[in-house]
Amino acid sequence: MCALAGVSRAGYYRHWHARQPRQEETALRDRLQRAALSHRHYGYRRLTAELKREGWTVNHKRILRMAREDNLLCLRRRAFVPMTTQSDHRLKVYPNLARRLEPMGPNQLWVADITYIRLDEAFVYLRSFSMFSAARSSGGPSMIISGPHLLWRRSAWRWARER
Repeated sequence: MCALAGVSRAGYYRHWHARQPRQEETALRDRLQRAALSHRHYGYRRLTAELKREGWTVNHKRILRMAREDNLLCLRRRAFVPMTTQSDHRLKVYPNLARRLEPMGPNQLWVADITYIRLDEAFVYLRSFSMFSAARSSGGPSMIISGPHLLWRRSAWRWARER
């Protein structure tokens, strides 16, 4: 057959090896683009797994390279944020009186906050009080921290004393 076409066997196979992988890569790239567009939240690992299930012989590095070349970025899902405020209740909602208050001196506006701190074997509560004063810096009232106070749970207190 090579003699009939007037080419050497080496030339035929050189041409075939140069052309055949391009066709396979074009078909794979087309399938990758379709999969990435139909599953917008899939990253390269899930796309690799899906293509392997369909019978393609691919690895994750090849899919990652092709996805980068074609700019097929996955959309990140929003992280789960638990609801901390229950707004659908029948209780009276009191207005925020501190919003329109401009403190003119000390001891007019105090703010408190509490947070949990995880230790190795227990939680502790950090309680802090802040006082807004009338001192003006950069156009607004400054905040003076009056000092954080630790409230220990009884088990955490025992645990800390034993250490």
